Amino acid sequence: MESEAPHDDSLPPSWDAVSGKTLRQLLELRARQQPHRVALSAQSIQGFRDRLTYAQLALFSRRMGGWLRAIGIESGDRVAIYLANDAGREAILTALGCFAIGAVAVPMNTRAADDDLVHALDLVTPALVVCGTASAARLQRLTRTRQVHIDAPANAANAWQDPLHGTDAGLSAAVGPDPDSPACLLFTSGTTSRSKAVIHSHRSMIAAGFAVGQAVGLGAGDLYQGAFPFFTSSCLNLGCMSSWVHGAGFVLEHLPGNADRLRLAESEQSTVYHGVPAVIQYMLDECERGTYALGRLRRIAYGGAPMPVAAIERIAQAWPWVDQMQIWGMTESGPAGASLPPHWLPAKAGMIGAAMPNCELRAVDENGQAVPPGEPGELCFRGPSMAQGYFENPQESANTFRNGWLHTGDIVVQDEDGLFRFVDRSKDVINRGGLKVSSAAIENALQRLPQIQEVAVIPFPHPKLGEEAAACIVFRPGAALDSERLEAHCVQWLADYAVPRHWFILESLPRNPMGKVLKRDLPALIARRAPATDGSPCEPQ
Repeated sequence: MESEAPHDDSLPPSWDAVSGKTLRQLLELRARQQPHRVALSAQSIQGFRDRLTYAQLALFSRRMGGWLRAIGIESGDRVAIYLANDAGREAILTALGCFAIGAVAVPMNTRAADDDLVHALDLVTPALVVCGTASAARLQRLTRTRQVHIDAPANAANAWQDPLHGTDAGLSAAVGPDPDSPACLLFTSGTTSRSKAVIHSHRSMIAAGFAVGQAVGLGAGDLYQGAFPFFTSSCLNLGCMSSWVHGAGFVLEHLPGNADRLRLAESEQSTVYHGVPAVIQYMLDECERGTYALGRLRRIAYGGAPMPVAAIERIAQAWPWVDQMQIWGMTESGPAGASLPPHWLPAKAGMIGAAMPNCELRAVDENGQAVPPGEPGELCFRGPSMAQGYFENPQESANTFRNGWLHTGDIVVQDEDGLFRFVDRSKDVINRGGLKVSSAAIENALQRLPQIQEVAVIPFPHPKLGEEAAACIVFRPGAALDSERLEAHCVQWLADYAVPRHWFILESLPRNPMGKVLKRDLPALIARRAPATDGSPCEPQ
């Protein structure tokens, strides 16, 4: 990879300069401005990591579009891309081909159970499924949709055409989608209910990249590395778009190991790293065991959950030349949303921050009226990165997207500095006999204990009160506390009615591929376990 300055603001984009473009037009613009700068570093199914320049990416986008059209894919058709990050090159190039001709890219969760995968395929009714030969039998069992295999022999009837050897003949620059045409369907994480397919247009994808890239401070000299599974909004909308709107290079991880992530940052000379707090903390653990040259790394961004103060301080000690920032967003918002810049940390740790550029945020009551600072309310988002709605789900679309605002379901409080603090998911508020208990507040209190590695709080049925708080705890190796000591700690930080009455000690918490805790899986996980409630030592069950 060519050596460049760590941060170059020679190409600061304005929203007006990119707002009316399609994704293909954006790449063509970047290819003219900086043809030889690396745009994408991604692993190929063939076992090598490819580094594509902007000139190559624009050319390959046209070639992929020409090939898709040649095999019968038309504007508006949905193309399911069932590929993991070890085929990130092929996955992203396929998506770019869809964007070039107005087809709709649909990244599929390669880790989904059969039932969830069938639900997704039945919902989007793709015209084509792009996959590897190793997945072919499973997909044939679940759907009759035509398949193309990225690792089939080049002369096979169902072979994916590598744009390295293709042609863009017949793909006119004058023919293409409208900026407001659907570009991709992205499934929600499904942490509390079955996943929904979120509709994003070319305009909203570019807007998400503009907002996040501006908030993170990306420039044309940056290499932006992320722990982003391809099937999430974080890969295409956050990683790719934030990089390409700002002329930076996107480094897509393909191996889940912490040492692998660090070695990749070292070899690609990444300047900005983005991941969930759990991943970054595990990387810190690995750094204590090995030596990694991360001198070009200048910033770490994290989102999906708050970063504990102790972890923020630990990052500062391990990498003193790196600054940190908190990011908040969701698939429906782009995932643009809020950011907490480095100068607010660690003093404002736990806050999600203020609105990103080109975004609006407000907190509202149950009647949709804005609440004053200091009062809890539902966080609402508005901006050009907002999705068009849920695919084939008008009722949920009407419930969530109202009067031009996205109602997030997150309960927040705005402070005197205009920053928002996450209180809880509205669905995660525990109703204990009419008293509302924040699961996030309990989790934050328990995270203060050094013996606790991670914790999730969920409602537990009560015959009279309706619900009580139950804490699902993972201790650090070798650590243990009994229920009396846990309760005594909570009393210092919580109202008496908010102290958990049930304690479940687990070896790990269920998570989705982005590292978010799947609270919906916890009731079944603990159903057969006896909670510790009598002061006896809490041991993993």
